[in-house]
Amino acid sequence: MSRWDIVLFAVASYIAIMGLVRLMRVRRIRLERQFQEEFRRQREIALKQQAEEQKKARELAEQQQFEEFIKQKHQEAA
Repeated sequence: MSRWDIVLFAVASYIAIMGLVRLMRVRRIRLERQFQEEFRRQREIALKQQAEEQKKARELAEQQQFEEFIKQKHQEAA
């Protein structure tokens, strides 16, 4: 191999490696965005479920208080 062959091979290798590095960087950024979006969606779902559970618990507590109030009034009336 002549000196020019080695130089051309080195330049071609450098270009190929740099292209691969750029592609990998773009892919990493895209994956990071996808994971962040999925994490955000899952967090929103979890917060909505938590809010629903708190609402149900609050409604149940109010229902129980109402039932106790009704029992108390029945006992006072009797």
